[in-house]
Amino acid sequence: MKTFPWFGVSRFFLFLTPFALDIVTKSTLFPFIVGKYVWFRSSVALALIFFALGVLFGGERGQEYFGKIIRVIRTPLGLAVTAFTAFFILAGMFGIRPGYSFWSNFERGEGGLQMLHLYAFFLLLSTLFVKEKDWVKILWALLWSAMLSMLYGVGAGLGYNGFIGPKFGDPDFRFQGSVGNPSYLAAFLLFGILIGAYLLVTRYRKRFFTAPGAVLLWIFLGAYGVGFLLAATRGAFLGLGGGALVGLAYLGWRNKKWRTRILGLALCIAATGILLVSFRHTEFVKRIPGSRIFDISFTTTTFEHRMIMWKIAWNSFKERPLLGWGPENFGVLFQKNFNPDYFKPLQGFGAWFDRAHNIAFDYLATTGVLGALAYASIFAVMYWSIFRGHIEKRSGFPSSVAAILLAVPTAYLIQGMVLFDVLSMYLNLFLFFALVWCVVYGEQNSTPKR
Repeated sequence: MKTFPWFGVSRFFLFLTPFALDIVTKSTLFPFIVGKYVWFRSSVALALIFFALGVLFGGERGQEYFGKIIRVIRTPLGLAVTAFTAFFILAGMFGIRPGYSFWSNFERGEGGLQMLHLYAFFLLLSTLFVKEKDWVKILWALLWSAMLSMLYGVGAGLGYNGFIGPKFGDPDFRFQGSVGNPSYLAAFLLFGILIGAYLLVTRYRKRFFTAPGAVLLWIFLGAYGVGFLLAATRGAFLGLGGGALVGLAYLGWRNKKWRTRILGLALCIAATGILLVSFRHTEFVKRIPGSRIFDISFTTTTFEHRMIMWKIAWNSFKERPLLGWGPENFGVLFQKNFNPDYFKPLQGFGAWFDRAHNIAFDYLATTGVLGALAYASIFAVMYWSIFRGHIEKRSGFPSSVAAILLAVPTAYLIQGMVLFDVLSMYLNLFLFFALVWCVVYGEQNSTPKR
């Protein structure tokens, strides 16, 4: 007699999580935020419930999965993610508003509760996704989610009834999809571009342009590129360029016979970016869709506002360096250490002031040195695993796969110099943590390859 497929149902709800980023709820005060975190938390909670039921009533299989989740936590990457989650929660408990740090508010939907769901998301993915087909499905789900997000933005841009967002003819138009913010759509597409490249190399490297799946991936990547340009986000542009250059540098380091070609390609990418930025004020560059992306300067108003935020965050960190002031409390710090240079009525109120707009300063101010170091340790473990060649040795992947997996966190960290983490970032990021865990520590048949 077959037992109930507890773990299969748990996987099903995990497959639904990427589509949280496509939810827009017009009936809520914050249509681009509330529905997303409700969908994500509900999917993860249901996945966790069925996993727990499987452990309790699944007999030997249940005990096997319980042992696997313990193993995930005991690995270096699992320990790093666990430490960050623990210090994030502790920072809230010992912060200035413990309840607010844990529950957040209706507008943001972040805080400790969200972090616990993200942690469960990471553990469940790392534990349950032991077959190649599972990872292929959820990575495709993420790519389809990005495409659906863009299609929503097209509907809004064309002015379709019921779609919220800027129209294509609006002054200073920037594409925002279903994410509701062009900066975070660009970050989402940044992950989509690199994950798409990962699937191309791992599954279709022998039929790069002929396999139906590869053709669909190229279509997706082309669409992502258009959306990326129309979102016109400078931080994401720098992130993509920096990630690509670091990935190419790694590829050249691991493959001596390719070094000349790779160096030439890297120089072309760098030179193109430098020329576009240097001549950003010319009519030719201005006519490029999304040309705002090339307007990179230390004198822009948005950069000046961010520097004010960073100074506030740094001064706040020095007052409470160990565990910080608690997550979700940067708005209090902004008022406490207010810089009058920020107040310029003729230029509007500047950058949104409930975050530091820099992941390093955000975590330093709100979770202290313990939280920030724990967060940094996640990336340190991943970089160490990649540079030690663990990905190629453990999974048998070529160095091009390791280069892509190196480009993803690099691109994220670079764009994170001018942004802060929200669900559209966290979901992609924790899914990526789980993917790297399975490549480095998981069973050899658990990652996509062909």
